Amino acid sequence: MKFKWGLLLLFSLMLFLTACQDTADGQVGAKTFNVVKEVTEIEVRSWHGEVYITTIDDKELIEELVHDLENAEINSTANVDWAGPDYKLLFKNGEEVLYELGYVDEEMNFGEGATGRYWEESDQLYKVDIGLPLD
Repeated sequence: MKFKWGLLLLFSLMLFLTACQDTADGQVGAKTFNVVKEVTEIEVRSWHGEVYITTIDDKELIEELVHDLENAEINSTANVDWAGPDYKLLFKNGEEVLYELGYVDEEMNFGEGATGRYWEESDQLYKVDIGLPLD
């Protein structure tokens, strides 16, 4: 009888760990954007060549964007063939870079709910459509 309970417990633990692994691998529902300090500015550079474009320091816009990214649904783009983002965003606190993301001018739609403007090099698309003032 103890053997059956042990097997049941082991099987339940394996199912739990498998479910956690799926979420951590960038599947829908994963949460990876996390900054531990306040973002004071977002430096925008071109994706290819990393040419400086502008710096965004609008506190309200930054707070809204960080909140939405931290709570966003994430979809994998691992099997998508696309040109890649237009810009690289450096989320900074002073001179310290806290996080980097790709950004596209227009919301991407890869089907099956995979939409957004913010992309991580680990092939994750954040379902966030906040546009940035880059004009």
